[in-house]
Amino acid sequence: MVIHSSSLPLTHSLQMPSKARSLLELTRLHLGCDFMFWPFAWGLLAASYHVALPMSEVVTNTLFYALLGTLVHSAGCIIDDMLDREFDRKVERSKNRPIASGAVTIPEASVLLIVLVAAIFYMFSTAGPTALLLGLVALPAGGGTYPLMKRWMYWPSLYLGFAVSWAIPFTWVAITGEFDWGMILNVGVASCCWTCIYDTIYACQDKKDDEKAGVKSMAVRLGDGIRPALSVFDAIFFACLLWAGYLNGQHLPFYVMSVIAPFFLCLWHIWSFDHNDPQDSSKTFTACRHGAALVCAGLVVDHYCNLVSLAI
Repeated sequence: MVIHSSSLPLTHSLQMPSKARSLLELTRLHLGCDFMFWPFAWGLLAASYHVALPMSEVVTNTLFYALLGTLVHSAGCIIDDMLDREFDRKVERSKNRPIASGAVTIPEASVLLIVLVAAIFYMFSTAGPTALLLGLVALPAGGGTYPLMKRWMYWPSLYLGFAVSWAIPFTWVAITGEFDWGMILNVGVASCCWTCIYDTIYACQDKKDDEKAGVKSMAVRLGDGIRPALSVFDAIFFACLLWAGYLNGQHLPFYVMSVIAPFFLCLWHIWSFDHNDPQDSSKTFTACRHGAALVCAGLVVDHYCNLVSLAI
């Protein structure tokens, strides 16, 4: 579950009751929800190419997983804010979050969380029995425990990477009806590495406050070695997507747009941002979505070209 976003409140010009506005801020619907969508999209689009799914069904499925990813992201944000409310009060950027500031109570947040989880499990149930089982097991195990990792280990970003990458087998099985472990593992590891990159960049915003509050993160642990470490993750991301493309029989558009372009874009982000500047870290974190979008763009273009060639 990707549970990152700015702690800045919604614009005060938004005309709604203060409680409703606080609850909306708690879900982060206004910021960052697409970060959970991208792993769903990668798995969905790779599986769609594998079975030559018609473009109309690709669009329908994309909308379905966009909604699912948004709900999962929002539920993760609520869990994180509930568990980390004491930490959030000690960090300048997060002290005004709804629960930390007292604008939303724990019982109120719990009711909203139950509603979101019910909607998520309903959507799971429409994806087939095997995908449903994957969702029922993986979501609580990953998303429910990730917020606790920053208390116990300096590698919570890596744990988050594994937690969000359950979206890969979920979508692959839902579309193809079978497990292809070569594809699932390679796309899943690529997703995990991309998550480590953006989550560590995100954590650079709070390095000083995290050290004072006792919060563990890869940004704190890596220090000035952050660039070479993230470059290793980027190289693994590149290699896994390259091999996944070979296994899936992808063509040139995929390799150019989904593998090479995101690799160099991530590399540029890693070596150009100032990891000691919270504002620059926030800006680079936001830009990390562009690499994920490029992976999707290449998959869509290659899929369309493949359908055209099959129709001739």
